[in-house]
Amino acid sequence: MSRYLPTLRGWAALVLPLVGNFLLLAIFPARFIESGVGVSIADPVAPSAWILGGVLILLCVAVCVEALRRGSHADRIVACLAALLTLGLICAFFGFMFMRVRPSPI
Repeated sequence: MSRYLPTLRGWAALVLPLVGNFLLLAIFPARFIESGVGVSIADPVAPSAWILGGVLILLCVAVCVEALRRGSHADRIVACLAALLTLGLICAFFGFMFMRVRPSPI
């Protein structure tokens, strides 16, 4: 039965991007979605958030590659799912680059 369960490599590849998606939402400012106006963010993104997000993406990619290269068959399946989560993390990260900052109401 244990050959059908992923090892530590597989679990790390799955958990890291899953937690990373929630962490990315926590460190970036709030998004505003207005009908007819578009999407904007509340405040400018801090440089520490950009650095932390970039390091998180690199770490997720490295763990996925490690699980694909040296893992068992179950690890490779889980690494493919983790790669999809990492792709979502990358899209969210770069999506913040193109959002304008909402002007503060005076």
